Amino acid sequence: MKKRLIALLLAGTMAVSLAACGPDNSNPSDSVSNGSSEDVQQSTPSESTPEESTPETTPAPEAQGYSEAPMLADLVQGGTLPKLEDRLPAADDIFVDTADAAGNPLEIGTYGGVINLLGAGGSWGLSRPVLEGIIRYNSDGTYYANVIKSFEHNDDYTVWTFKLREGMKWSDGEDFNADDITFWYYMCHLTNYDTKKSWAALKETVDGEDAWANLEKVDDYTVTWTFANPKFPADFVENGDFKWCWAPEHYLNDMIPDSVYVENPYWEKTGLSDEQVLLNAQAKGIDAATVSDLGKAVTYYWWNEDGIPNLNSYVLTTKEGNNSRDAQLCILERNPYFWKVDAQGQQLPYCDEIHFNATSEDGQDQLMFRSGELDIIEVAMQDISSLLTDLGDKAQLRTLASTNWGSYLLTFNYTCTDKNYADLFSNVKFREAMSICVDRDQVSGLLSEGFLEPGQCAPQEGNFGYDAEWEAKWTDYSVDNAKKLLEECGLVMGSDGFYDFADGTDFTLTIYTYTDSGAADAYPVFEQYYKAAGINCATKDIEVSAFDTEVDNNNWYAILGPHTAIGGVSLKSRVQPFVPIAQSAEWYGEYGTYYGTNGEQGVKPEGDMAKLVEIYEKWKATPDSAERDQYTLDIYNLHKENLWTIAYLKAAGAYSLVSSKVHNYPDLLVSDDLYQYQNIIHYWTLFKTE
Repeated sequence: MKKRLIALLLAGTMAVSLAACGPDNSNPSDSVSNGSSEDVQQSTPSESTPEESTPETTPAPEAQGYSEAPMLADLVQGGTLPKLEDRLPAADDIFVDTADAAGNPLEIGTYGGVINLLGAGGSWGLSRPVLEGIIRYNSDGTYYANVIKSFEHNDDYTVWTFKLREGMKWSDGEDFNADDITFWYYMCHLTNYDTKKSWAALKETVDGEDAWANLEKVDDYTVTWTFANPKFPADFVENGDFKWCWAPEHYLNDMIPDSVYVENPYWEKTGLSDEQVLLNAQAKGIDAATVSDLGKAVTYYWWNEDGIPNLNSYVLTTKEGNNSRDAQLCILERNPYFWKVDAQGQQLPYCDEIHFNATSEDGQDQLMFRSGELDIIEVAMQDISSLLTDLGDKAQLRTLASTNWGSYLLTFNYTCTDKNYADLFSNVKFREAMSICVDRDQVSGLLSEGFLEPGQCAPQEGNFGYDAEWEAKWTDYSVDNAKKLLEECGLVMGSDGFYDFADGTDFTLTIYTYTDSGAADAYPVFEQYYKAAGINCATKDIEVSAFDTEVDNNNWYAILGPHTAIGGVSLKSRVQPFVPIAQSAEWYGEYGTYYGTNGEQGVKPEGDMAKLVEIYEKWKATPDSAERDQYTLDIYNLHKENLWTIAYLKAAGAYSLVSSKVHNYPDLLVSDDLYQYQNIIHYWTLFKTE
């Protein structure tokens, strides 16, 4: 029963996830909202292309008026909070949320209650459910203007214009306007105070040197970004790692030291020493050992510091004991100035708070879910059937599809310092042998109880570029054919029953894994197949930082379960998994170092590995969406031909159990870094009923 259930889930997930028509409020080519007083932004699906940024419009729900949560109405009545119309943007600029990320209409919710989650963990944990970015993606890869009202570009793509929402407020009630953008750019980003002066969207190469966009304030609600060269959507709003471009100047201006100042047309030096800004931060409850630590905390990971105003639906509480992501109970409170409403004019979010509950024991999350202490938990595939049977109608299963190219990935060091190994790994016949010498049907049973089907390292069904032939390539199990291929590679069977190199030296395939990845536990399953095919192998499992160091130092041979898995929505998600443009993914190693250092380090690629970058440069240089898609497919085809990384099973999704009391939690979306993972759920639209 379990196998059939999960097979149906996986099939449905992959078929629907990326083919869904999402709420595309956008018209990114070159248009902006018309500013008519009858129109207001909303999230209704439209037929627009990924380059469009003008949202669909619908009459503002002013006929019945705007309404707010009772807890906020009480504060207004008590005189401690401005009335709602003074907290929302101008009527034309309010965002009306009407559909989820897959295009399904949202249920009108009721106010109150708490969404209970597991502990946040990690630097990004608190941001995942609530972070509001410049644009927002739908599950099909289309996108629309989000925090900003709209964006447009000139004819040659050298000037991009952002329109802001008039009357929009920070979470503390201060005005959000163009000054907060110039402050972020010139005082926080170009100074590298945020430690992220690397966002590709804002830099270019001019006369062989790095150059940065010129930001100009046109008026309080308009800014322009100007480049010397064309800056196409693929390298700006789509793939420039351009998450936000604002910071609350009114709160941070006494935490910017003169030591990081860069001359600019908008902001003068603050006159503050390093010591003084650290003291100023401490007075606001922010402890930092150095200016560098402070800058990263307050201008990059700012959601982890209570008191810093932001634009999210929920903000970190200032209540002592609950104001740290590491607390036993960490609380996010509703933002009374949030700028989105539902179709009936109710200000979002619906729920009062989000609680992150730390757990200390394995299985505690399931016990807390059963008792109602948690509303949402992630579950392993093998637990789904039994939990659903036990919980009945008290829980719903929700799936986030993976964009990874398979599970149990094996890749090799093509720039290995030992030439025997480098030549062998580069031989496509060796990779085919490593693929077909494993019985995927047995592996499926041993490692996933049959939940994950056999497959290859390829886009999964429903993903962009899916190819059934590719998915099945080199998946037919045959030890005899594998041995034949190994001998065609020049390997010679030794007296010990294992292959040696032709020069008589031993061949031992050392397969690296990193601790907690799960690959070390899976390794013995694969080892038996490799050895049966005459491949002597060993494993080396090390802590993740040491693992990354070995990769950086080019001191490895093969990896099972790489740290950077190949996959993604497409090149618009992250280029690095597909193309060796930086030392990022293990499968291209020092080839990526070569491009990432402009040829000063690393190994210069040749053949198809070099073609990947050549095609990527063409992809980056065209504003045409259809051309970019074709270039992406050309890159994918090189992966299909070479299979530099092989996979043994299809990719698993992320599975969550959601309390039946929770409404508007969508199903069959896509989990990807481009979508900020859980952010695609739109937590501000969730509500609870008894």
